[in-house]
Amino acid sequence: MTAGVPELLPQDVGTPIPVSGSVPADTYTYDYIVVGGGTAGCVLASRLSEDPTVSVLLIEQGPVADTWSSRVPLLSGNMFARDSLAARWWSLPLRNADNRFLEIIRGEALGGTSRINGMLYTRGSPGDYNQWKALGNDGWAYEDLESYFMKSENARSHPEAQLRGHDGMWQNQQFTDVPYKTTAYVDHAIELLGVERVPDLNNPDAPTACMGIVDIVQDSEYHRHSTYRAFLPPTLTRTRQDRLKICPNSIVSQVDLARVPGEERIRATGVYFEATNARKAGFRYLARARKEVVLCAGAIGSPQILMMRAQAHLLEKGIPVIKDMPAVGSHLSDHMGVPVAFEVPLSDSLHHLEESPLKAVMELARYIITGGGAFSRPFQNSSTFVPSRLLDDTGSISNKDPHHLDASLPENRPDIELMHIAHDCGDYDVSGKGVYTMLVTLIRPKSEGSVRLATSNPRARPDVDLGFLSDPADYAPLRKGVRFALRIGEEVRKQGYPLSELKVPDGTSDEDVDRFIRANLRTCFHYTSTCRMGHETHGERPSVVDAELKVHGVRDLRVCDTSVFPEIISSHIMAPAVMVAEKCADMMKGMPTV
Repeated sequence: MTAGVPELLPQDVGTPIPVSGSVPADTYTYDYIVVGGGTAGCVLASRLSEDPTVSVLLIEQGPVADTWSSRVPLLSGNMFARDSLAARWWSLPLRNADNRFLEIIRGEALGGTSRINGMLYTRGSPGDYNQWKALGNDGWAYEDLESYFMKSENARSHPEAQLRGHDGMWQNQQFTDVPYKTTAYVDHAIELLGVERVPDLNNPDAPTACMGIVDIVQDSEYHRHSTYRAFLPPTLTRTRQDRLKICPNSIVSQVDLARVPGEERIRATGVYFEATNARKAGFRYLARARKEVVLCAGAIGSPQILMMRAQAHLLEKGIPVIKDMPAVGSHLSDHMGVPVAFEVPLSDSLHHLEESPLKAVMELARYIITGGGAFSRPFQNSSTFVPSRLLDDTGSISNKDPHHLDASLPENRPDIELMHIAHDCGDYDVSGKGVYTMLVTLIRPKSEGSVRLATSNPRARPDVDLGFLSDPADYAPLRKGVRFALRIGEEVRKQGYPLSELKVPDGTSDEDVDRFIRANLRTCFHYTSTCRMGHETHGERPSVVDAELKVHGVRDLRVCDTSVFPEIISSHIMAPAVMVAEKCADMMKGMPTV
């Protein structure tokens, strides 16, 4: 059996607190400390440690947990399974959505959320990144970033595509043979309503209103290809173990900051951390950084670690303020989804595996023997993207003006995604039924939430206010999206397919649809923008990091994860998180960026 990742304990890589002068500083000092071995952190640690003269310490809150089931797409994507690598806790009440509570879910393991998510490789619209540049972030337009998307990927289903990567460590592919009959009828209905089907949703020249099969991150053995398996596999980490130290099951409690002599600025000198095991909570350790500390703990974890948000909030929690940065933890964005559910024949949905243990065993055996079948696929196979402004009152795309379909223009970015899912994703009681869900997702929300400390205890989960529907302007595109899904259902029935409404609005009025939205909306777990990028200002757009991802006013401290997004993108966020890490690595190495 192949040996796994070399795992180290806090006492192996740090020095106990209080620090003893008899311990040589070199034994706990590294060139770079990467905090968080998640989707972005694995990429960054891998790229930085390519240099044999550089030492890197990677600290991850979760385990390595490289089990067989964690690599099986269908099993690992079940975030509610007993052995899931997902961390779960409740949000604050949704004040504008019936005071409901939603679960906050993120991956806590080496590879982070790329170990548990839907495996979807989507870059987003070029207009997303052109908007980032328009907000004052030079070097972050799509033409600046395309090479970083290409650098990481091996697009196995697009061998001839010039704008897809073919030499990267991170593999993705498409499944064109969809096993569920419903899909063909839905796809045809959407085409009848004026949405173009494209062979590659990641082609930057695709129209802004389009539909197609999504790429999923999967290797040649049909395993989930998380950023852990792609960028820090055991063979690589063992080869680099003299300069790349990986410390899982450890939580960073604080970044060590010190005043720069003769300057008003402060600098990051290291981190304080301890084992996640509660029985070892009394043992704290310090690791020093010669060059930089980089936070890669995600849009919830990075602001929690920074401990630099609004002064009044921190003082209330008993935390001394070194630098007041109100934008930290603010401007939380997430895609909100509203499941519109239809009943279909049981054999045309994933529920047939739940209802037939024999069928589940047969499908599992098929996966083990051939790598194919239901267990090789995530829950979602295709998506439809539309700008709601192009949907007319009949639920069709009537405006085919090429200018309005140009995806490079920020104003044309889609604001609705329909996720096509042959499964119940609305938590309805559907025992014995087959369910097909069109998850109507607002991918350009105006509503914002926040991440705030619950206590001064770094082990406590932070308070997350998703802020859904705090801006009433979000109702209009969601209404159009729900009606679009219902119209698709009508077109499917016209084709003779036995699809019936299962969970839909009680009526057709705006009030009926709005009530349905509030009662059923859910998070897509696409958290971004809590340490957003921009100019240092406390004016109209306060930010946390600059265009090089350096924390304003703090030397030698960067943030590298989805929290730096100036605005959430109009697609899934895993591939952009990897792109950010690729670009961050080049900036840290002093390499010229595109």
